[in-house]
Amino acid sequence: MTATAVRILAAGIALAVAAPTAANATPARPHRLQAALDALVTAGAPGAVLLDRHGSRTARLSSGHADLATQRPMRATDRFRAASQMKSFTATVVLQLAEEGRLRLDDPVDRLLPGVIPHGYGRGVTVRHLLQMNSGLFDFNSDPRVIAPYLAGDLGHVWTPQQLLDIAFEHEPLFAPGSAFNYSDTNYFLAAYVVEAVTGRTFDRELRHRILRPLGLRHTDLPVTTAIWGPHAHGYFVMGDPPAEVDLAYMYPWAWAAGGLTTNADDSATFYRALFTGRLLGPSMMRELRRTIAVTDSDLPSRSGLGVQRWTPCGVAWGHSGNVGGYVVYTWISPDARHETVLMMNEDPQTVGDAANAAYYALLDRSFCER
Repeated sequence: MTATAVRILAAGIALAVAAPTAANATPARPHRLQAALDALVTAGAPGAVLLDRHGSRTARLSSGHADLATQRPMRATDRFRAASQMKSFTATVVLQLAEEGRLRLDDPVDRLLPGVIPHGYGRGVTVRHLLQMNSGLFDFNSDPRVIAPYLAGDLGHVWTPQQLLDIAFEHEPLFAPGSAFNYSDTNYFLAAYVVEAVTGRTFDRELRHRILRPLGLRHTDLPVTTAIWGPHAHGYFVMGDPPAEVDLAYMYPWAWAAGGLTTNADDSATFYRALFTGRLLGPSMMRELRRTIAVTDSDLPSRSGLGVQRWTPCGVAWGHSGNVGGYVVYTWISPDARHETVLMMNEDPQTVGDAANAAYYALLDRSFCER
């Protein structure tokens, strides 16, 4: 966590989650959480959604607006771009294939994908390195050419996965495989390519066949167009001169298997609950998934497993965060899967301001930890 994030979080605990005084009757939990969610919007977020589950009780709350242009209120069922939560889905498909004996986590990637990675590039990178973010492969998002079309106003610009990999391969690896951590979407594009090579089918088909349909995730997909079907939250980013809220909801989802996911709070909660109750992976692969390494660039202190993140706000929380232009979402679930929080805000943390960021992280902590 950066020093700024630490200050934001500390301020937010006082701002948004001050405990009720003894002189006042304590309101029911959903009412307290609704008040904190409303405070997040008052602090600057256009809108927000909270799913709060403890045991058999689930509260689904919303506040603010899903669409500033029409002033449509946010609804708890609204869909949104969940960005890097996609990595948990992608990793799960890969781990299922490993469980079936169709690949091994320590298989060299260039052997599984002959001719895809330039000769000699990324030598020694394994499937495990891809999923754990310690391959050393350059993140194509770090090349300014990737974001340039969108900054110029062409939100519909299409990057193909191969074009983005080609950009990544123009850069030397950052370090020897396994020697450090570096968050890189390049890893998860290659992981999806591995799925296609091993199965002979498209990654999208395997995702639907193995996860979306079995779990009944009817509000989740991996789009390849700028559109978002159904009722959805618009995502905002402040830019321009003078600064103004720009709607990025229909920016092309170039992050694909690394971050192209669109979902809603209930589907996100259902997926992580299924994962951590053993519905998607057996015990041996769950042990692999939970093996973590230190993360060096997270907004909140965390560790990286295979496609999942581990936090310790009050005991252990598993799950994953997601941040793409205009949206941020965290899903936290306890190791016994009895407690779960999904919190989405529809403005980018880079532009929403310190007060809203403080309120967001404080509410995330409060929902998960207050039992």
